[in-house]
Amino acid sequence: MRVLLVNISLDAKLGGGTAERTRHLALHLAKAGSTCEVVAMTGNSWQQDFDEQGVKSYITGRIGHRFPIPLLNPFRAWRAVRNADVLHIMGYWNLLSVAMGLLAVIGRRPYILCPAGEFASVGSPRPIMKVFHLLLGRWLIKWASGFIAITDLEQGLIAQVAGIPAASVPVIGNAVAEPGPTRGAGAVPLPDEPFILFMGRLAPVKGPDFLIQAYLDSPTAQRYPLVMAGPDFGMQQELQAQVDASGLAGRIHFIGFLDEAQRTQVYRQAMMLVIPSRSEAMSLVALEAGVVGLPVLLTDTCGFDQVEQVQGGLVVPASAAGIASGLERMLADSAELKAKGGRLKAYIIEHYTWSATVQVMLQRFTRLLRTGSMVE
Repeated sequence: MRVLLVNISLDAKLGGGTAERTRHLALHLAKAGSTCEVVAMTGNSWQQDFDEQGVKSYITGRIGHRFPIPLLNPFRAWRAVRNADVLHIMGYWNLLSVAMGLLAVIGRRPYILCPAGEFASVGSPRPIMKVFHLLLGRWLIKWASGFIAITDLEQGLIAQVAGIPAASVPVIGNAVAEPGPTRGAGAVPLPDEPFILFMGRLAPVKGPDFLIQAYLDSPTAQRYPLVMAGPDFGMQQELQAQVDASGLAGRIHFIGFLDEAQRTQVYRQAMMLVIPSRSEAMSLVALEAGVVGLPVLLTDTCGFDQVEQVQGGLVVPASAAGIASGLERMLADSAELKAKGGRLKAYIIEHYTWSATVQVMLQRFTRLLRTGSMVE
């Protein structure tokens, strides 16, 4: 099968979870025998990996940053669409998704839309987003041959926005590959004692302010350093000011962006991971951490409540108070953390591997091409 993947970015530092998901889908689709090409506006952090698996990539470039316009070569994009059996478009609030969806319609190629959590803003968009939705986005939704949700919660939201039965939206979650040795990882400045870890962009949606306030409100947590890992998306200055004013600057460490090998190294050295997000489709870092046996404390807006169901950590309200309570509960028995991590690792390896995820996706795409629907 020939699959064309569309995502706004293939940048490991700035692209976030959708870039990582697109990367793994591309590589594992190729390993499964599919012909795969990726179109994005920025990147490509994984060109060497793509070349090794025969994955083509087309980076369009862009103008602007807040609502970028792709510098699309129509002939190059048209060739990519015509060479595909099916398109998988990830993300909603961007012009690349609209442009590639339009080309798919013109070229009579089915496209699947995976909003990756972005439909959550449809009900209360900012003015520019409201204009986008009315003029372009609703047509992207209308013309889609199907949708993919990343979580059960998103399945219901997609059904509501698209006006279709929830049962017609398959759920294909995020996944993870069990990492090997971290040889070649660059040095990371870490405390010499057990530490609590945050891994993600320093952006409001990821909730680093929730975590820092929770840490300041939790005497038990303050017995351990807090490591804040991830690139700055405009919050680090205010977070640092909050830390400096608290008198705990020596206990909270901002260490910046980490590549994949460095992330694995840090996961293996941390005592627990906290994911304080205000909103997630399904947290990839929870999978990355869990697969190496690190227990997780995450908010109830992360789309991965199974963490608590398998006793691999806790799920708490998305607030500083909720996270502070979770920290106190998890750290009350630090000896139990290792056991929680072991249970989470076993669960993730059994249920969330990319090779299995891609096989499910290919089965859905095959059914779509044969019957016009991804579901029976």
